[in-house]
Amino acid sequence: MKAYYENIEFWHLITLPIYFVLVYLILTTFAKRILISDNKYINLHFLGLLLFYLAIGLVDFKIKLIPYFPDTNLFTRILETGVTPHNQSIGVKIGYKFLAIPIYLISLKSIFNYFLFNILFFQLGLIFLAGAFNRTYGIQDVWVQRFYLILAALAPSIVVYSFTPLRESYFVLALGLFFYGMTGKYKLNYFLILGVILAGILRIQLLLYFFIIVGLQYLVQLKLSRKMVIGLILVLFPLFFVSLNYLSTSILNIPISPESLSLFRNVQRMNYFESGVTYPEVDWRTWLDLILDFPGLFFQFLLAPFPVIIFIPFWTKLAYFADGLYLLFLLFICLTFIKNIKKYSLWLIYIGVYVGMSAFFEFHLLGAVRHRLPATLLILSIAAQALAYYLPKYKWIFKY
Repeated sequence: MKAYYENIEFWHLITLPIYFVLVYLILTTFAKRILISDNKYINLHFLGLLLFYLAIGLVDFKIKLIPYFPDTNLFTRILETGVTPHNQSIGVKIGYKFLAIPIYLISLKSIFNYFLFNILFFQLGLIFLAGAFNRTYGIQDVWVQRFYLILAALAPSIVVYSFTPLRESYFVLALGLFFYGMTGKYKLNYFLILGVILAGILRIQLLLYFFIIVGLQYLVQLKLSRKMVIGLILVLFPLFFVSLNYLSTSILNIPISPESLSLFRNVQRMNYFESGVTYPEVDWRTWLDLILDFPGLFFQFLLAPFPVIIFIPFWTKLAYFADGLYLLFLLFICLTFIKNIKKYSLWLIYIGVYVGMSAFFEFHLLGAVRHRLPATLLILSIAAQALAYYLPKYKWIFKY
């Protein structure tokens, strides 16, 4: 039995309906405020989603449907004891401890109730991301957000990590708050600030990504010609690089240079080498070495666990395999929309920047699947837009 199921008591099941209703009310309230007006569907969607997830959780309790990840033992002990090992990162010692433990206490130390809060944070993050996409492109078609919510509900990573006491639900919430805040009327707002704070205490690498996204947003708002944009980038690139290098050195203790990035990957790889699922060593001595490797790193991270899965029996890693297949499905949908995708070039840049940044640091095949989740959620928006555009004749399926 999984460690977090060992202390289940009967009264945990008795309180479950109360928390179920509470989470449902919170989700529908936020969705109706953030998303395009679609109240009837929102009520039905989140009721169906919570019942679907409840069924998965109860099945997992009996037959271990959800994988048991190695880090789960650590996070379970932190929840149950309140003690964080000193050798853990700031994201664990501060972020997870001061977010997850209070939620666990509010859950009355019931892992079932805690998982309901996990689902809540995931879905709130998705609601904010959908709202940000609606704001960015002036989306008024409710089918875009309906398809987004449906695709997100079925995403293997979201299902799996909703039932593990890890940090992914908090990351998604931070991402959603940041993007929603960034698309707000006022550039400095509570959503943006809260998203940045959550990212800073959970996974500090996200702050570098947020810094780049804010810069891109301001550049786009200048509404300059293409020549002016290129000229401005060439002029400001040295300043941007120095600033980014300073942040990387201060936050991650990793200078942005071929040698330091190569050393970081290879040292981390050696620490996890016995797992058998690390990527090959890299040898970057010049920027040209790094540039030549970049396309391979980019698609290696984006398409994880493919193509390396051929070296590992996929049936032993079904959750990762399913997530990889699901991403290929989303990318296929996006490719069918290629003629219209230029309109969403800014969103594509957001995806490309995240994948590009993460690809340089990622040394672990299975870790890549987990860390790719933010990019998957951004891709979902474009896939939802494509479905709403190409499949109008199937909309009757969702009428009631």
